[in-house]
Amino acid sequence: MDLSELGSPTLPVRPRPVESAACDGSDAAWQLACQIGVEVAAPLTQALERALELQATGRIDRPGLHMLVSQIEHARRASMVGQQIARLAQGGTQQQTENLNLTQSLREVLAQRQGELDSRGVVVKQVLKPAEVIVDATLLSSLLHTLLDWALRHACSSVEIQLDTKSWPAHARLVCRFDHLPPDRVLARPSGSRATAMSHHAAELDSLPWQLLLQLARTMQLSIERQDVGGSSMLTLEFPRTANDSLEGASSFDAISSGFALSGESRSLAGNQVLVMSVRRDVRNQVRQAVAHMGLTLDFVTTTDAAREYCQQGLPHAIIYESALYDSAFDRLRGDVRQQCPELAWIEITEQGEAFEISSFGGMSMARVGRDAIGASLPSALMFELAKGL
Repeated sequence: MDLSELGSPTLPVRPRPVESAACDGSDAAWQLACQIGVEVAAPLTQALERALELQATGRIDRPGLHMLVSQIEHARRASMVGQQIARLAQGGTQQQTENLNLTQSLREVLAQRQGELDSRGVVVKQVLKPAEVIVDATLLSSLLHTLLDWALRHACSSVEIQLDTKSWPAHARLVCRFDHLPPDRVLARPSGSRATAMSHHAAELDSLPWQLLLQLARTMQLSIERQDVGGSSMLTLEFPRTANDSLEGASSFDAISSGFALSGESRSLAGNQVLVMSVRRDVRNQVRQAVAHMGLTLDFVTTTDAAREYCQQGLPHAIIYESALYDSAFDRLRGDVRQQCPELAWIEITEQGEAFEISSFGGMSMARVGRDAIGASLPSALMFELAKGL
């Protein structure tokens, strides 16, 4: 994409810290908005300063380039977390609950993040007893990944994760412990500054991953409790809807959806960002309903210009578009995006029919799904196209 379209860069005013007067007040929504602004603006400011230095010198080394990419990615993640919090807070999330092995789900998430754990030098100590819970699979995956995001952001040593079931009430209980301050800093802290230091570090722990974790727990109707003592933190999550064969009436929990359950492949794609370009509301609704079980993050635009503005803020993992939007402006957008991200998945919704055509590997062709086949074929098309980019 031609970055010159973004205009000449100007250095923004540095954001004030979360503790500033701008964030005082009892309105939690305004405080959260302030926090999102800070966590997005801070890394972008650093990235812009680095880009301006590059512009002035015309030189950048590999570590500097790596840091620039890291700062931009950090801001993009903060923005996406803010969007997730907003969507959950709006309510209306359609949950498809099922009986899930919480122990196995947790082990799978830890295995998926093992490379990241190794690169950070963090050891996760696990004591996991069998537990099955009745929850939405996509939300559970998001909850476990967000828990790790929060712990890895603040832990200064190992992370302990324990899973068991309380005797009464028989709730599955997930406990996460870690030190957010090294022992020497806790011991060296002057007694008079203890309360101030505790307040400061508690505020740091209330990061965006923590805010998302809180919202996920509320949406899933879980009990969540956090204790910060000294330089350590302990988080406890309780699952009220715990499957237990020994309990009379265990099958009388809220109705479990008998609809399409997430497969292993679709769970691995949960959280992918998909942009839908569609003028007609009924087509947007068809797409939304067809992929509701996949755990994808959907954004909608109605014009090519809006899609271009969206992509300038960060590229999605896939773009679904109505064939009626195809014109020279769309062709330019597609060419710009392909230059920046050749592996991005494209799926065209054709006007009529039940056709389902996958794209070719390494070619310029795109997957196509007939409008009459959106419900039956779009999930498979998305899984195939997104898996090609993994």
